[in-house]
Amino acid sequence: MNRFIFIAFLSYVAGTTEQQLIRSLLQYYEPSVRPVFHARSTVNVLFRMEITQLFELEEKTQILTTSVRIEQKWFDENLSWNLTEYDGIRGIRLPSNRIWLPDSYIYNAAFDLTSHAPAQAVVNGPYVMIYHTGEVVFPVLMKLRTTCKVNIQYFPFDRQVCGLKFASWIYDISSVKYELVTYQNDPQQTEKLRNSGGWTILDVKQGLVWRIKNNKTYAELVYGVHIHRRPLYYIFNVILPCAMLSCLTCMSFWLPTSSGEKVTLGLTCFVAFSVFMLMVAEKVPATSDTVPIIGIYLTIVMSLTSISVIMAVIVANVYQYAAMCTSEKHRAPRWLIKFALIYMSPLLHMQDKVKAILSQTVRE
Repeated sequence: MNRFIFIAFLSYVAGTTEQQLIRSLLQYYEPSVRPVFHARSTVNVLFRMEITQLFELEEKTQILTTSVRIEQKWFDENLSWNLTEYDGIRGIRLPSNRIWLPDSYIYNAAFDLTSHAPAQAVVNGPYVMIYHTGEVVFPVLMKLRTTCKVNIQYFPFDRQVCGLKFASWIYDISSVKYELVTYQNDPQQTEKLRNSGGWTILDVKQGLVWRIKNNKTYAELVYGVHIHRRPLYYIFNVILPCAMLSCLTCMSFWLPTSSGEKVTLGLTCFVAFSVFMLMVAEKVPATSDTVPIIGIYLTIVMSLTSISVIMAVIVANVYQYAAMCTSEKHRAPRWLIKFALIYMSPLLHMQDKVKAILSQTVRE
């Protein structure tokens, strides 16, 4: 019984020590003031970001959706203590709204301005970890929706470079200075990212950009995410059917006019190409900057199919008209016969057939 009371007393004392530490640290603490003793001192913030998941790239709206882990570290000169005075407590966890935080903002975030969504562009989390040296660690797991300008010229074999931009909303480099921290890629995590969804992450580059505004210098942290589309779905559902339809369009020229199906086959191929054209238009953004090559290909093939249908109609009309010609007055003009048999036959490599027809006519 005495042992149980002693253990309970030690637990009470330990809990009280941590509470006393928190009260001592936050008694005169002001969260809106930078954590430095001298007003001219600069707060150095170590910034590290890694992508944990790539959800999707919406080509139509040009928005990239990712899940990222952001970790920020800095030293708070007001939040350090002596280990011997507080039973060797090395670190404590506090709600993030009770201390000063860097106002890191996602500059290219995509949100609705009519709602309260702008708060989603601020890098913020529920808790921070504070160590006895004054070091503050602020880990945040966020789902980001950022703008990404899409180049659709080589769709569906395209590669995109999407940027993630972070910077302080108010402070310049004289008050808060950011420093990028590189991280080692986990091979298993990298392979998982490469095989997620319809996109593959090829590389992630990071850099620090300085921009000047109102005679003040601001630091902007830029991450370039290089991604590649996985085209297997589009190969089997768009490209291969288009190639087959192109072969069918060529086959329509071999179809005998007497069958009466030349126009029907041409119109069927034209409607099928129109459906694939709509499928491509639904995936790409409505922009006039670039046109996908596959869209140009479909437009050309549709134009050729239209010409083939027009020619099939003309040929069918001539064929039907020739069937009704029974007298000399229905003979073709001499200039047309000369143009078709003498000048056109070498171009179409039909000299032998023309000679055979003419010789047969002479015998008759």
